[in-house]
Amino acid sequence: MEQPTLPSLSSFTCHWTYDVFLSFRGIDTRNNFTGKLYNYLQHQRGIQTFIDDEEIQKGGQITPTLLQAIKESRIFIAILSPNYASSTFCLNELVTILECSKLQGRLFLPIFYDVNPSHVRNITGTYAEAFAKHEARFGDEKEKVQKWRDALHQAANMSGWHFKPGFESKSKFIGKIVEEISIKINRVPLHVANNPVGLESRMLEVTSLLGLESDERVNIVGIYGIGGIGKSTTARAVHNLIADQFEGVCFLADIREREIHHGLVQLQETLLSEILGEKYIKVGDVNKGISIIKRSLKRKKVLLILDDVDKEKQLQALVGGHDWFGSGSKIIITTKDKHLLATHGIVKVYEVKQLEDEKALDLFSWHAFKNKNIDPSYLDIAKRAVSYCHGLPLALEVTGSQLFGKSLDVWKSSLDKYAGVLRKDIHEILKVSYDDLEEDVKGIFLDIACFFNSYDIGYVKEILYYHGFHAEGGIQELTDKSLMKIDTNGCVRMHELIEDMGREIVRQDSTLEPGRRSRLWFSDDIVHVLEENKGTDRIEVIIVDLHKDRKVNWCGDAFGQMKNLRILIIRNAQFSRGPQILPDSLRVLDWRGYQSPSLPSEFNPKNLAVMHLPESHFECFESVKVFHTLSFLNFEGCNFLIEVPSLSSVPNLGSLCLDDCSSLIRIHDSVGFLDKLVSLSAQDCTQLESLVPSINLPSLVTLDLSGCSRLESFPEVVGMMENIKDVYLDHTSIKQLPSTIGNLVGLQRLFLRNCFQLPSYILPKVEIITTYRCRGSQSSENEEKVNPKVFANAMCVYNEYGKSFLNVYSSSSNNCSNDVIEVCSPLENDRGKNLVNDQLETTFFSHKEGRTKLGKLRRNISSMHFLFRKKFPRIALWFFVASKRNKSGKDFKLKVLINGTTQLTSSCEYIFYSQKETEHMICCDLQCNVEGVFSEYEWNRVEILCEMEHLMPCDSKRVTTHQDWTTKTILKWSLLYVYPGYKEGDFDICDNLALPSDLRKQKYTALYLAIEKAKEMQGIHTRV
Repeated sequence: MEQPTLPSLSSFTCHWTYDVFLSFRGIDTRNNFTGKLYNYLQHQRGIQTFIDDEEIQKGGQITPTLLQAIKESRIFIAILSPNYASSTFCLNELVTILECSKLQGRLFLPIFYDVNPSHVRNITGTYAEAFAKHEARFGDEKEKVQKWRDALHQAANMSGWHFKPGFESKSKFIGKIVEEISIKINRVPLHVANNPVGLESRMLEVTSLLGLESDERVNIVGIYGIGGIGKSTTARAVHNLIADQFEGVCFLADIREREIHHGLVQLQETLLSEILGEKYIKVGDVNKGISIIKRSLKRKKVLLILDDVDKEKQLQALVGGHDWFGSGSKIIITTKDKHLLATHGIVKVYEVKQLEDEKALDLFSWHAFKNKNIDPSYLDIAKRAVSYCHGLPLALEVTGSQLFGKSLDVWKSSLDKYAGVLRKDIHEILKVSYDDLEEDVKGIFLDIACFFNSYDIGYVKEILYYHGFHAEGGIQELTDKSLMKIDTNGCVRMHELIEDMGREIVRQDSTLEPGRRSRLWFSDDIVHVLEENKGTDRIEVIIVDLHKDRKVNWCGDAFGQMKNLRILIIRNAQFSRGPQILPDSLRVLDWRGYQSPSLPSEFNPKNLAVMHLPESHFECFESVKVFHTLSFLNFEGCNFLIEVPSLSSVPNLGSLCLDDCSSLIRIHDSVGFLDKLVSLSAQDCTQLESLVPSINLPSLVTLDLSGCSRLESFPEVVGMMENIKDVYLDHTSIKQLPSTIGNLVGLQRLFLRNCFQLPSYILPKVEIITTYRCRGSQSSENEEKVNPKVFANAMCVYNEYGKSFLNVYSSSSNNCSNDVIEVCSPLENDRGKNLVNDQLETTFFSHKEGRTKLGKLRRNISSMHFLFRKKFPRIALWFFVASKRNKSGKDFKLKVLINGTTQLTSSCEYIFYSQKETEHMICCDLQCNVEGVFSEYEWNRVEILCEMEHLMPCDSKRVTTHQDWTTKTILKWSLLYVYPGYKEGDFDICDNLALPSDLRKQKYTALYLAIEKAKEMQGIHTRV
């Protein structure tokens, strides 16, 4: 594939040797048409024109002299005459000219002299005869011949002139050509730059977006970037490169300033005047101007460049739509605001970026030394100067020019000064973008410039919110205006000179007294304000990061005068004493190594949202204070903290961190009932034996108690916690999880790594991590349920440790009806006991014999049948399962068919763990939630299928890629219970499942008799 060639320097600096290059067939036109055209151009109009002599055309190849002339010519004219194609020299010359025209943006104009353009395009007539000879001569060079064909086809498709001898005056025809060439030649080229370094690649990108090879449509390209980056310079260079290809050209510079001082009407009049070549055009008002522009230019191929646009109304008045201009028109818009381009529907955009180090040094050298060569004694300090400029062309030019001819000592002192204060001329140009911002966005910009360059965008947004800003829209506006970016890692990136500009704006609040500025970040300024007690109500944000060997010797009262201080972040600093006063305006208090045991007694934390006091001397958190707005509380590494008092006065707390509090022994019960708490972490609290007795934290997502080596119990879960995702109990001494652990209904991962003894538990299906290389249990079915219906807490699981309630999921499918049968939790009596279990529980857990051994498990599907009419009865289902010792994942599947049609398909996944082999019961109720669905007079046959999958542990040492993750476990036995209140003649339990004889012989006989007795006394019908 042909690689693009960078434009030559002369292409955009207009250093042409020749204005016009003539390509022609000597025997056809040298002594008549071409000779006369040359005479008109060169001698009558003074247009520098290249015409070869007869000697050059005798060979077939392009000579170096001719190639150089082509490269140094501005406009190409090819006189395509009847015998033009017979000359291999002319054909090679045409190929070279067209390549130069395409890659360098030069104007090519064909003249069809005594030949029809279609003959040239389609290679017919004399052109066909010429190519027949070429193909015979160059049979082995088919690619060369094809290039000639393509060149002629391309030339014939370009706009030019057609001259037929005898039909028009030759002199008049040549006069029209010369007049048009004169207009193009006399266009004043724009000054691009004294030292155009790094422009070539930028021009190539822009011209590629413009699509110069096609005249079928109007193309609009936006160029954006920060002030001083070279947007206008690039646009001027592109203008000089391609302007000759258009009927009309206009470069409207400094639109932002010109609109302020002269208005949009004058801009419209200037645009029309330059493109149409007419003076004193008047449009009256903006709306009339729009109509005149559309009417005057809709059939013209124009080049229009709008420089430094900053408002949508400017685009609407000057370049409203593609239909305003003729086919092949190209529009370029430069702006600092990328969003402005998107608002106007401009999708082809080019961002001008800072110069690479090598190019930056070249540009600086041209201004600092007036040539590319650097005095070796200045090389190091020149590199320092270039580093200060950070690839910004404006800064490189200004700084280099200011240092030109100065001694090394002056260079050093100047750069030392620039490091503290941005040069005024650079500052003023960069500040233009800041001045256009709304007040709220200005505040966001200043916060980022002073404090948060290179920070994670999530953290930045959070702090900006606490400062009182609406960060989302403001950050987008700053990005659109090229004042900042967000990199691929999600971090804020602001050009260092833009950052300096923002800090200089803050410094200008008070150049002499830092205490009168809105933001303090510079270490010397902060120490001065604190030690000299120079704080004022102007200060809003302070972020301190001092060297380790620096100490602030103060009285502790310096914050007293800072009535509007909202953000106080002290990352690294030593103080002679703790603060005696903190302002009530504080929203963020982030103080690593806070030296006082408590907050100042007079401090009212009514506005405080974040209190981050890691590795501090904090001992007492006063519960008497009301922290209504506090959402983040961090005491990480506070080794003097013994107790967390009541947090009932902190109703909006979202995060509580107690990590590494090595002396912590008590946490108040109120911590277990914070409605908005999302994260609770108490890692490595080695003295903590109990968290809280019970928890009901509906918003909690993460609970981390890992490393609490003395922790022996887990709180009772007294409410449903649907948002919980992760619980970390690694390196704890917990021996048993409570039966209410099942109330963590949203739990996805339970971490039990390096526990002294794994606790017993029964849980909804979650991932259990017990070692650092074991990923717990995993289901064999990876397909997702499609819109599953959830029966909340419908399944009850009993074992010797208690009971747990689990969710049941109904999966709809094509062969399943509309869930007329639903799963619900078992009914209970007045004492809160399950009606069926009240009769059975004493007998079930007494049985210790006849277990089914789970070596190689086999598939076993239990089924039950009964008949009903009129109404589906409410029934209880009980299933008895034996579990292996240690962890066992379960997937209980239940399917109900009525009259052969599937009415319910459901599943319930959970994890059961015990140090010993044990049995457990699963129970739920079924009921019909729709009346009149089934036959009232005919018997309806019900089949209930149940299946238990045993989910194998996902152990990386044991599992292969294709291993089946599941195996089927045997249900020991099952029970169907029909609740009282249903007429006996309207149902019948089938006898296809008889009670196993071995159960009658064992201790289950007591259970059977209990059921029979209940049936006699209450009319209850059962099937075991």
